[in-house]
Amino acid sequence: MSKSLDLPAALLQSPSFQIERVRRATKDEVETTLATRGTTMREFWVLTCTLYHAASQTQLSELLGVDASDMVRLIDSLEKQGWVTRERDPKDRRRQLVTPTKKGKKVQGELAVLVEKAEDRAFDDATTKQLKHLRKLTRAIMETD
Repeated sequence: MSKSLDLPAALLQSPSFQIERVRRATKDEVETTLATRGTTMREFWVLTCTLYHAASQTQLSELLGVDASDMVRLIDSLEKQGWVTRERDPKDRRRQLVTPTKKGKKVQGELAVLVEKAEDRAFDDATTKQLKHLRKLTRAIMETD
């Protein structure tokens, strides 16, 4: 049986390491939860964006930082589930806009509740004050991006 190692202090002090550990913990919890509904975290992100913007695949890829070929697969899956449709952009017939269906809007609301609960479980040991600081810090980092 191998001896368990302690993490080096240098890693424990590293913001990039800390962020990665938080990302992995939340992603695992959210993905496990969403899998029970036959969807993924990135599909949830795309569906959520469509509620606020009728957007092209390219715009969604750029907004979410998802590779264009991956975005096609995500939208294909959402469309197969009946949650989004692709419609010709009346201003540019070459583009297709991704919009949520009535079913997609309903499901997004249900999924949002599941995601929130999964994130709460991932941060179960954190205090409300700590989570408030985390959200403030992540917003600040994202705004400089």
